[in-house]
Amino acid sequence: MRASFPGDMLDHDFIDLQQALAGEYSLERELGRGGMGIVYLAREVQLDRLVAIKVLPESLAVIAAIRQRFLGEARMAASLSHPHIVPIYRVSETAGFVFFVMAYVHGETLGERLRSRGPLSIAAGTRLLREVTWALSYAHGRGIVHRDIKPDNILIEAETGRALVTDFGIALSRNQVDEPGRVMGTAHFMSPEQATGHAIDGRSDLYSVGVVGHLALCGRLPVGAAGTQTGGSVGLARTDDNALAVQLPRALSAVIDRCLRPLPEERFESGEQLAEALEGASAPVRAKLPMALRVWTQSVDPLRPAYIAWSGIFTMGFLSQLATFGRPGSDWPVLLGFDLLPLVPITIFHARKTYQALSAGYTLRDLRSALSAWQNERREELAFELDEVESGWAKGLRWITYALVASVGVLLFDGLPRSMALKIATVSLVAGSIATFTVSNALGVRLIAKRIRPKLIGAVRSTIFNSRVGEWVVRLLTPAKRKQIAGAEFRPTEIALGLAVEELFAALPKAYRDHLAELPAVVRLLEAHAEAARARVDEIVALMAVGGEHATATPAPALAANRDAAKSELAKTVVALEAIRLDLLRLHGGASDLRPITTVMRAAKDLGDDLSRLGGAQREVDGIARPSWLHLTPPTPV
Repeated sequence: MRASFPGDMLDHDFIDLQQALAGEYSLERELGRGGMGIVYLAREVQLDRLVAIKVLPESLAVIAAIRQRFLGEARMAASLSHPHIVPIYRVSETAGFVFFVMAYVHGETLGERLRSRGPLSIAAGTRLLREVTWALSYAHGRGIVHRDIKPDNILIEAETGRALVTDFGIALSRNQVDEPGRVMGTAHFMSPEQATGHAIDGRSDLYSVGVVGHLALCGRLPVGAAGTQTGGSVGLARTDDNALAVQLPRALSAVIDRCLRPLPEERFESGEQLAEALEGASAPVRAKLPMALRVWTQSVDPLRPAYIAWSGIFTMGFLSQLATFGRPGSDWPVLLGFDLLPLVPITIFHARKTYQALSAGYTLRDLRSALSAWQNERREELAFELDEVESGWAKGLRWITYALVASVGVLLFDGLPRSMALKIATVSLVAGSIATFTVSNALGVRLIAKRIRPKLIGAVRSTIFNSRVGEWVVRLLTPAKRKQIAGAEFRPTEIALGLAVEELFAALPKAYRDHLAELPAVVRLLEAHAEAARARVDEIVALMAVGGEHATATPAPALAANRDAAKSELAKTVVALEAIRLDLLRLHGGASDLRPITTVMRAAKDLGDDLSRLGGAQREVDGIARPSWLHLTPPTPV
């Protein structure tokens, strides 16, 4: 056993307290200290268990107001019994010491965790917020508002990862009336009403939960939360919606954003409501793409800048020869050939990457699904990048670049200039356009329109692999022997069923395949509807998390009805796919009657047609006013 001493000086408080508690508690070391007390790790002699003892320093214990406040904290916390609140075992005074004994939590505070290892994962952070909210909901139900929720007042148990709320030192109960205009709490985590000395309730704690959640998950305080107390006021925290939406799942970012709303009535009404929203936001997220598919989607030829420069040079030469189009001996075909030459190594590069993914056991559907997921992620990131208001000088530089490039094109269109003056002017314009293009690119000037750039992400590969050409490419590149996929958790159920149906269908005798020729198209239609329904469920859950009555023109019951309708659509399409798979299995098992699967296929086709009509009608009458961060484009059937 060892005691803790500051520097080389003897800790007299430690010795005096140990003497006063001898026979009951055996002090081991200091755990920490703050303005309202010192916390020691001790062993309770009779029960032989570790406990934490919080002691009010003697210099403060003689002040009656502070003494009563300290004892008030202890008694208030001792009245709470919840799995996520640190329990108080004893409140006592002895030999001039005022102290209370609480459970020792082996672990660290959330603040220590964030300072040492950075932000939490989505799963761990959502769990922590949910558990803290349960604790606060319990306290609020007993009329107690914590008023100081912050990372250093949240403990994380090492063995289980359980979160526990501690330090009710400035908590306010329903039987207490706070001094008007008095501001208590930690500036960065206070709600606006708490920071300005107005009356507060449990919704003030929920605001603090939002700040803690933003810090724990994003690694930074919300925009504006770094204010300091000045003249009784505090810089009020407000989230940067775009930054939050990019880093977190939509539903979770919506929950935190609602916690951070400046008016209490715009936040969640209670801890129970917030915990329920967090539960919905923490629904299992589709596993991230496997390594092979991530490499395929993110592959960029390292020589692409050189290819662009090559093509740029020969494009200018090609433009200079357009005036000789149709004349004998014109060089434009040669220049065009050199201009397009980089397409050969680029095609080989991407073919090799596609071969690697197919060799790992993945299919065309996997490539399409992976590409779609990557495009959505990149578009969200790009939305954040492009959200910044463009300055006047950036706009000017963009138009200068456009003008220089256009001037070069005009001069070269009539052929290479003959006079020395025009040659010098052309060379100067070419050099100027290259220079301004380079500078603009380095400074982030938007040379491509904001509305166009998201459409260009993966556009070529998306066009290829969602067409007949993609099917031909995959057949050509798929090796005869492929590895078995270790796991396909990343696949949505509808895609997994579609792949199973595809394999079963391909293994049927040709006569059966000819009779069921429409089956692949029906399966693709059902897959597309299931994917669209799944996306719609996620979208509506996010809207409900942020609060339908505040975020949209559609009331919460209508949102719930739309969500349930989308869930029903998803279930119907999956059931139809499952029925097709089972009938194909029966055919492989020896059944020879095709009428059952023909009937199932016809019903599935009718279902797909009905859902298409329903989807079109829904889009026409859809009253959901989507926030900008929640823009979602349903997948297009392929």
